[in-house]
Amino acid sequence: MAVTRWITHALTLVVLGVVSPVLLSGCNIASAVGYAVHPEPEFEAEYTLANVPTVVFIDDRRGVVNPTRLRRVIADEATAQLMEEGVISQGNMISPRDAMIAARRSDRSGDVVPIAEIAELVGADQVIYVDVNQFKVTFDGVTPDPTSIVRIRVLDIATGKRVFPDPDAPDGDSGYFQLTADMPNAEPHGFNTIKVRNEMTEQLALQTGDRIAKLFYTYMQSELGSRMGRSR
Repeated sequence: MAVTRWITHALTLVVLGVVSPVLLSGCNIASAVGYAVHPEPEFEAEYTLANVPTVVFIDDRRGVVNPTRLRRVIADEATAQLMEEGVISQGNMISPRDAMIAARRSDRSGDVVPIAEIAELVGADQVIYVDVNQFKVTFDGVTPDPTSIVRIRVLDIATGKRVFPDPDAPDGDSGYFQLTADMPNAEPHGFNTIKVRNEMTEQLALQTGDRIAKLFYTYMQSELGSRMGRSR
């Protein structure tokens, strides 16, 4: 009862601005009170995917992602997260590797194979198409600034139409949702070594996959977490 009265009293003082931050920081209960006053922000899903056979396809014909194996890291991370969050059931998520192999085999003829054909080859009814525009860990060769920019659209293969972004949107968009993923708190220590740069590049790939998946479910993120940039 005494603890309950203390929490009630503390909440009242917090609201009135009477309690010192120093006093609050010294108590675990007070930390919980602070969380109640300042909850984590919530990000709503941009689009609700249909729970049908789905594949994440990374289109990087310009060779932006280097090394190229990180294309699969991006796609695998997004795929795993969509399954873990229950957005798409495990039985309906198709391995990105299968789509990459199908595209590589078909592209050998010299012609760019249509996405619908790739989907048919792997048995997908829905494609999360990701076009990579930028993937760098530095812009001046000295300072770490890991950033990726991708354009995303979701295709319904049965109808042959785009379902995300909204095809009927009045804003005249380009047909893609542009997403920026970055690592603003990247540690510069050791950035001049190949080992650290490789590790940072791997983390950027994982971060990109994470951000792609988060477009399709509602989640909570701490204000102290990494920043996510979104724009159309």
